[in-house]
Amino acid sequence: MINLPSHRLPALVRWFPTGAPGSGALTEHVLTTEAGRWWVDRVIQPRAIAVECGDHVLLRGEPGALTPGELAVFADRSVEAPGRFLPLLGAAFQRVVPWQRVVYVKRSSVPAADRRGVSPYAG
Repeated sequence: MINLPSHRLPALVRWFPTGAPGSGALTEHVLTTEAGRWWVDRVIQPRAIAVECGDHVLLRGEPGALTPGELAVFADRSVEAPGRFLPLLGAAFQRVVPWQRVVYVKRSSVPAADRRGVSPYAG
């Protein structure tokens, strides 16, 4: 895979959810902090894209656009990808352990401001 500079990303970012809890936040973190890397199968009209930060990788696109050897850069990392990538991941790595992830999202209303217009969450 090819390491893509972040200034080339605007059209590709739509492949990842925004505002989602859990691993979807990784994309926003890398976009904001530039602390990770972006990878594509080809620079012009990529068919597969990955975002990497620390030990985590989010992989999206078409599995057929990649070969097992191209995923070697992600060895020893936790890779999150749609199920259609499982055969490719199995061919690329000796050990693939599917992991179901559960994210709890607590929804609550924001407390109203008091009579002086001060919210209890104001710093």
